[in-house]
Amino acid sequence: MVHRVVLGLAGLALLALVVAVAHQLVVDSPLFELGAEHWFPGAPDGVALATALRRLVAAGVLPAAGTAVAAWFVVTAPFRTWLWAVVAVVALTGVVSPLLQVAQLASRPPTAAEAARLAQAPTDGDRVALRVVDGARGGPVNGFAVGGPFADSVGVSRYALERLDERQLAALVGHELGHHRLHHALVRAGVSVAWLAAGAAVLTALFATLTTVALAGMVALVVGERLVAGLATRRTEYHADEFAARRTSPAAMVDLLATLDADLAVDQRAVPWYQRLFSTHPPYERRIARLRRVFGDDDPGSGSTEQNPS
Repeated sequence: MVHRVVLGLAGLALLALVVAVAHQLVVDSPLFELGAEHWFPGAPDGVALATALRRLVAAGVLPAAGTAVAAWFVVTAPFRTWLWAVVAVVALTGVVSPLLQVAQLASRPPTAAEAARLAQAPTDGDRVALRVVDGARGGPVNGFAVGGPFADSVGVSRYALERLDERQLAALVGHELGHHRLHHALVRAGVSVAWLAAGAAVLTALFATLTTVALAGMVALVVGERLVAGLATRRTEYHADEFAARRTSPAAMVDLLATLDADLAVDQRAVPWYQRLFSTHPPYERRIARLRRVFGDDDPGSGSTEQNPS
């Protein structure tokens, strides 16, 4: 009887892990980003089925592999061993998955005409490589920041190049540059890993075997990590906005956010509060209000409201 209960709880723990990883896959996959180029095959201007599958695999390969490794530990190792293994796998998946998402976007160097439009953008003396994202004419992917051991890259979408003026483009690049210079990838990863490690330490100290209460604690640990990670990411967006405002101007940054908000198909003010808890970006109107509080109204720009320089 006890053996069956332990196996049942282990199965529920594995299910909770799969749900958490599936959530990460949904968050990371561009197949779920609704832009002018529809990611779903068969839709108007949609991508080819092979392209859609390739992008889904690129975004999901690490979460899937992590789930398999964690499942192996759940089945074969004692509770206090496999819980730490699961935490390590989930933390690694959360840290590396966004890099895979960016890597599988269709990007290229800017053309001469695009480079001329980006001439005002801050690139720290060419230490940042500018890329153009061809696979996103609209929607959330307006820009991205990805770092590496030898160079940092900033991506700008074709939507941004076609819709924004030179000042706004400079602010967009400045925002992404701020993520690099303020080490936001490390901040975000550090918050998630610290939360998971602290939770695992508490659970393994309190419980020697998997129990119903321990399982509830695991679920709370995973859900809490998503909430804390979302909060940390939203804070980094505010800081990147301020960095861009100092590198360009507060007016340019406010105008950028106002333009993105005006083009957004969704009314962010109508989004339920519980969905906002897991959002990676604050509403545009809050970002604009914060810029005005920090820099005053001497050079406020023209807009108010929300969307995603990433």
